[in-house]
Amino acid sequence: MTDLSIDQEIETFLALCKTASLATVDTHGHPCAANIQYASDQAWRLYWVSSISSAHSVNVGAKPQAAVTIYAHQDTPELIHGLQLRGTAAMIQDDQLEDAYELYAAKYPFVTGPPYDKAMKLQLFYCFKPTWFRWIDNRKGFGWKFEKTIHR
Repeated sequence: MTDLSIDQEIETFLALCKTASLATVDTHGHPCAANIQYASDQAWRLYWVSSISSAHSVNVGAKPQAAVTIYAHQDTPELIHGLQLRGTAAMIQDDQLEDAYELYAAKYPFVTGPPYDKAMKLQLFYCFKPTWFRWIDNRKGFGWKFEKTIHR
């Protein structure tokens, strides 16, 4: 299996799944996890909206190192597959907001209409940039995995 075919599998997987678990660390060194609804781009960056006062937003502002897991829920062990990522997260700056909003609205069209359109204006966009991943796919054999450092 080539890296290119794995990349395509992961892009498709990221497009189909909607929820990720974001792990951060607070200023006291305590681990924290939060589920986020995300949209992704071709570089596997994840975009989500959040309040600046949410614990994970505060944590990202203090320490950008983060981890993410995404999996397709399966009750059959042979069908389990998912993604583990490590990287950094940050609030998106003004010059990137339009692209992030377009990606997010394409995946979640409901955000463009009432009452969500007003709520979206009160939220901030964040981005997770992966630097490493592990793709687990029991459909290829129990315990099958592929790991790689990302240079993008």
